Amino acid sequence: MSAITRRTSALILTGLALCAAGCQSDDGGSPARSAGPSSSSASPSSPTSDPTPAGLGTVHKDPNDTSVRDRTEGPITVKTGERFSIALRQNVSARADWSLAEPRPSAAVLRKVGESSYQTAREKELVGGGHTKYFTFEALKAGDTRIVFANSFATDTSAGGYSPGLPRTITYRVTVR
Repeated sequence: MSAITRRTSALILTGLALCAAGCQSDDGGSPARSAGPSSSSASPSSPTSDPTPAGLGTVHKDPNDTSVRDRTEGPITVKTGERFSIALRQNVSARADWSLAEPRPSAAVLRKVGESSYQTAREKELVGGGHTKYFTFEALKAGDTRIVFANSFATDTSAGGYSPGLPRTITYRVTVR
């Protein structure tokens, strides 16, 4: 083997090792933690521990269970006037593209305030890296309703990456007191 071939092989192996090391995270695949409002629980009916932008109220995190095509989470219990957000992992390259779906939550009980997304510095560096999408709601008056999210890659046959085996919907049960 020539000296050039050995150096080239060594550079390729070093690059692969660095890439593999850089693609791993300390916490089993979750994005790196950063300063900001957070909580310690990761269940959907309790606040998330991932970093969140300010102003989202209490954030409820999807448990990322992709083994079930249609599932119901919750209940989420909030007080009248309280804002809360539901955080879903979004990654179009991994065919996860969540949006609010029908039936919409009761307009008498909840009002959608907006959507935002957050990407860690690490996720910004990765080609095809995902982000966390936040759907923020405000509780208007006491009652029960449901919030349904649909994954366009599993529900829209016109979507370029349509795959009927992907998770289709996540429904959150919400109680306002």
